[in-house]
Amino acid sequence: MPERNQTEGASGIAHALLKEVDRFDRPTDRGFAELVHRFSRIEFEVPEASDSDGYLWQYGPVDWFPEPTFVCNVIRQLEVADSSGEHECYVHVQFEFRYQLDKELENVGSGSKWWFPEGEETLNSWLDSLMRTPAMNLLALRIPREFEISQDYA
Repeated sequence: MPERNQTEGASGIAHALLKEVDRFDRPTDRGFAELVHRFSRIEFEVPEASDSDGYLWQYGPVDWFPEPTFVCNVIRQLEVADSSGEHECYVHVQFEFRYQLDKELENVGSGSKWWFPEGEETLNSWLDSLMRTPAMNLLALRIPREFEISQDYA
Protein backbone atom coordinates (compact mmCIF):
# COMPACT_ATOMS: atom_id res chain seq x y z
CA MET A 1 0.00 0.00 0.00
CA PRO A 2 1.43 3.43 -0.92
CA GLU A 3 2.38 5.78 1.86
CA ARG A 4 -0.25 8.36 2.67
CA ASN A 5 0.54 12.07 2.65
CA GLN A 6 0.22 14.25 5.72
CA THR A 7 -2.72 16.67 5.58
CA GLU A 8 -0.52 19.65 6.49
CA GLY A 9 1.05 19.56 3.04
CA ALA A 10 -2.17 19.14 1.07
CA SER A 11 -2.24 22.60 -0.50
CA GLY A 12 1.39 22.25 -1.58
CA ILE A 13 0.46 19.08 -3.44
CA ALA A 14 -2.51 20.88 -5.03
CA HIS A 15 -0.23 23.72 -6.18
CA ALA A 16 2.21 21.21 -7.70
CA LEU A 17 -0.65 19.46 -9.56
CA LEU A 18 -1.83 22.82 -10.92
CA LYS A 19 1.42 23.04 -12.90
CA GLU A 20 0.75 19.63 -14.49
CA VAL A 21 -2.79 20.14 -15.85
CA ASP A 22 -4.05 21.97 -18.92
CA ARG A 23 -4.46 25.70 -18.37
CA PHE A 24 -7.97 26.73 -17.36
CA ASP A 25 -9.76 30.02 -16.93
CA ARG A 26 -13.16 28.83 -15.70
CA PRO A 27 -14.48 26.08 -13.44
CA THR A 28 -16.15 24.59 -16.52
CA ASP A 29 -12.84 24.14 -18.39
CA ARG A 30 -11.44 20.63 -18.80
CA GLY A 31 -8.21 21.51 -17.00
CA PHE A 32 -10.07 22.30 -13.79
CA ALA A 33 -11.84 18.92 -13.80
CA GLU A 34 -8.47 17.31 -14.44
CA LEU A 35 -7.02 19.12 -11.40
CA VAL A 36 -9.87 17.88 -9.17
CA HIS A 37 -9.45 14.33 -10.48
CA ARG A 38 -5.69 14.27 -9.95
CA PHE A 39 -6.02 15.72 -6.47
CA SER A 40 -8.68 13.14 -5.58
CA ARG A 41 -6.21 10.33 -6.37
CA ILE A 42 -3.73 11.61 -3.77
CA GLU A 43 -4.10 9.66 -0.53
CA PHE A 44 -3.85 11.48 2.78
CA GLU A 45 -3.49 10.29 6.34
CA VAL A 46 -7.14 10.43 7.45
CA PRO A 47 -9.30 8.15 9.64
CA GLU A 48 -10.94 5.17 7.94
CA ALA A 49 -14.49 6.62 8.30
CA SER A 50 -16.42 7.06 5.03
CA ASP A 51 -16.84 10.81 5.60
CA SER A 52 -13.22 11.59 6.53
CA ASP A 53 -12.24 12.60 2.98
CA GLY A 54 -14.67 14.27 0.62
CA TYR A 55 -15.44 17.21 -1.61
CA LEU A 56 -17.79 20.15 -1.21
CA TRP A 57 -18.82 22.32 -4.14
CA GLN A 58 -20.34 25.64 -3.19
CA TYR A 59 -21.15 28.93 -4.82
CA GLY A 60 -22.78 32.24 -4.04
CA PRO A 61 -22.34 35.89 -3.11
CA VAL A 62 -19.95 36.62 -0.22
CA ASP A 63 -19.25 39.76 1.78
CA TRP A 64 -15.73 39.30 3.13
CA PHE A 65 -13.90 40.93 0.21
CA PRO A 66 -13.56 44.71 -0.28
CA GLU A 67 -15.84 44.65 -3.34
CA PRO A 68 -19.03 42.63 -3.94
CA THR A 69 -17.90 39.12 -4.90
CA PHE A 70 -19.40 35.87 -6.13
CA VAL A 71 -17.37 32.73 -5.42
CA CYS A 72 -17.44 29.24 -6.83
CA ASN A 73 -15.24 26.72 -5.12
CA VAL A 74 -14.47 23.07 -4.72
CA ILE A 75 -13.12 22.15 -1.31
CA ARG A 76 -11.50 18.88 -0.35
CA GLN A 77 -12.21 18.23 3.32
CA LEU A 78 -9.75 15.96 5.13
CA GLU A 79 -10.38 14.89 8.70
CA VAL A 80 -7.52 15.07 11.19
CA ALA A 81 -7.61 12.77 14.23
CA ASP A 82 -5.56 12.93 17.39
CA SER A 83 -3.28 10.10 18.57
CA SER A 84 -6.24 8.27 20.13
CA GLY A 85 -8.23 8.43 16.89
CA GLU A 86 -10.65 11.13 18.04
CA HIS A 87 -11.68 13.95 15.69
CA GLU A 88 -9.39 16.96 16.06
CA CYS A 89 -10.23 19.19 13.09
CA TYR A 90 -10.66 19.30 9.32
CA VAL A 91 -8.17 20.49 6.75
CA HIS A 92 -9.86 22.31 3.86
CA VAL A 93 -8.02 22.65 0.57
CA GLN A 94 -9.97 25.11 -1.49
CA PHE A 95 -9.93 25.75 -5.23
CA GLU A 96 -11.75 29.09 -5.48
CA PHE A 97 -12.86 31.20 -8.45
CA ARG A 98 -13.85 34.79 -7.61
CA TYR A 99 -16.07 36.97 -9.78
CA GLN A 100 -17.33 40.54 -9.68
CA LEU A 101 -20.87 40.26 -8.30
CA ASP A 102 -23.57 41.50 -10.67
CA LYS A 103 -27.37 41.16 -10.80
CA GLU A 104 -27.30 37.91 -12.81
CA LEU A 105 -24.97 36.20 -10.36
CA GLU A 106 -26.84 37.64 -7.41
CA ASN A 107 -30.06 36.14 -8.80
CA VAL A 108 -28.44 32.69 -9.06
CA GLY A 109 -28.15 32.75 -5.28
CA SER A 110 -26.08 30.14 -3.51
CA GLY A 111 -25.86 26.40 -3.25
CA SER A 112 -23.70 23.45 -2.33
CA LYS A 113 -23.30 19.73 -2.93
CA TRP A 114 -21.12 17.14 -1.18
CA TRP A 115 -19.34 14.12 -2.66
CA PHE A 116 -17.64 11.24 -0.82
CA PRO A 117 -15.74 8.36 -2.46
CA GLU A 118 -17.86 5.71 -0.76
CA GLY A 119 -21.14 7.28 -1.86
CA GLU A 120 -23.34 6.03 -4.68
CA GLU A 121 -22.19 8.70 -7.15
CA THR A 122 -18.81 8.58 -8.91
CA LEU A 123 -16.57 11.64 -8.96
CA ASN A 124 -17.17 11.94 -12.72
CA SER A 125 -20.95 11.95 -12.36
CA TRP A 126 -20.75 14.40 -9.45
CA LEU A 127 -18.60 16.80 -11.50
CA ASP A 128 -20.91 16.36 -14.53
CA SER A 129 -23.94 17.19 -12.39
CA LEU A 130 -22.25 20.41 -11.23
CA MET A 131 -21.61 21.46 -14.82
CA ARG A 132 -25.35 21.29 -15.59
CA THR A 133 -26.42 23.76 -12.89
CA PRO A 134 -27.66 27.29 -13.67
CA ALA A 135 -24.70 28.71 -11.72
CA MET A 136 -22.13 26.88 -13.85
CA ASN A 137 -23.99 27.78 -17.05
CA LEU A 138 -23.51 31.45 -16.15
CA LEU A 139 -19.91 31.02 -15.02
CA ALA A 140 -19.00 29.24 -18.27
CA LEU A 141 -19.47 32.62 -19.98
CA ARG A 142 -17.34 34.65 -17.56
CA ILE A 143 -13.70 35.05 -16.74
CA PRO A 144 -13.09 35.13 -12.97
CA ARG A 145 -11.36 38.05 -11.33
CA GLU A 146 -9.00 35.56 -9.70
CA PHE A 147 -8.39 31.90 -8.88
CA GLU A 148 -6.75 30.77 -5.66
CA ILE A 149 -5.74 27.53 -3.98
CA SER A 150 -5.70 27.85 -0.20
CA GLN A 151 -5.71 25.69 2.91
CA ASP A 152 -7.32 26.28 6.28
CA TYR A 153 -8.40 24.38 9.36
CA ALA A 154 -11.91 24.08 10.77
